[in-house]
Amino acid sequence: MLHSGKARARQTAEIFSRRLGAPVRKVDGLAPNDDPRIWASRAEALAADVMLVGHLPHLSRLASLLLVGDPQREVVKFRYSGVARLERGEAGWRLAWYVTPDIAP
Repeated sequence: MLHSGKARARQTAEIFSRRLGAPVRKVDGLAPNDDPRIWASRAEALAADVMLVGHLPHLSRLASLLLVGDPQREVVKFRYSGVARLERGEAGWRLAWYVTPDIAP
């Protein structure tokens, strides 16, 4: 459970941490206007699942970069409090699911 350090991201990470039993840690590169290539590069090197808790427009740009190679092309229409799961496969990244607050239980 990695977050940007901003209060809302930390609080959100802590909520998920309690439900999922994962440790919480502040990391760099997740601020709203950070370069998405920072985490795109890190994501390629990950050997385990990770949850990134950050901000718009960064997360939208990161998802677009991973999914289609272009951070400026909006692939996922993120909404505040939405959660997306991206998975890496042999052919690259794909969107596994996306939950918005209005459809969450």
